[in-house]
Amino acid sequence: MLYKLETSTGSISITKTVIGRIVIQSVKKFRDKVMISNRKGKVPGLVKKISGGDVINNMDITMGENGLDLRIYVVINFGTSIGRVTNSLIEEIHTRIKEFTGIEANSVAVVVTGMISKQQMTRRNIEVKK
Repeated sequence: MLYKLETSTGSISITKTVIGRIVIQSVKKFRDKVMISNRKGKVPGLVKKISGGDVINNMDITMGENGLDLRIYVVINFGTSIGRVTNSLIEEIHTRIKEFTGIEANSVAVVVTGMISKQQMTRRNIEVKK
């Protein structure tokens, strides 16, 4: 369990899976420009993408003293602006996490592990953090 809040009417529990699914939905807004990957740049298969299980295990999700700390690994399509897409993704994740859970995201880091074209993938290791 990542977060638990006791109230007078009961308790609210939020797991890493909930945060992971919010992140997956945020990435889906970018359609074919951004795909979640693991640390080595490998993109999970279609079945794992749909279930979200393996994808969520490749995210670093922790609750620190100042709020939620999140690191995700992505592959971006060749020709897409890394700065523009990663900054937009970070803002989208911040907004959605606050909106759906009420938890403030302390830091969101997007690590670009590669650039992918139709024929090949070029490895990168670029971290954008806010």
